[in-house]
Amino acid sequence: MRIEGYISKRNIKRWLENYESLAAGDRPYDAIPGSSGPKNTDGVVSGGRLNKIMLDDALEQLRKEMSFSYYCVRFTYIRPILQKEALRKLNVRRPVFVRGLEQGEEFIYRAINGGAAEEKESLQAAPGYKRLAELITR
Repeated sequence: MRIEGYISKRNIKRWLENYESLAAGDRPYDAIPGSSGPKNTDGVVSGGRLNKIMLDDALEQLRKEMSFSYYCVRFTYIRPILQKEALRKLNVRRPVFVRGLEQGEEFIYRAINGGAAEEKESLQAAPGYKRLAELITR
């Protein structure tokens, strides 16, 4: 079942993991092969550029609302450093850092999806959803 405007957590995590490629306008290293590579700027916003705009907007909201989680995401994906160094800079233990990272990823997911995330969750909670999903995937 497809929900218009919904982006999965898996895809959002891929965007984060490939943030440098999005910023440079390159194709992610794990992208499906094809002829679409970086193009000259012509005023048209490409899919990859649109993804970066949405991701940057969500990161800015995260920075304002949950600064600790923002730094966990930043040190893991945006400006990656060794986790040991991140723990030292933030002066926290690993479980606290991991929890902050998970909260940041969840915040970004909800910021990008808006109401589509709640719609997806309500559909999944509906009785018979698992059975319907099994029938569709057969």
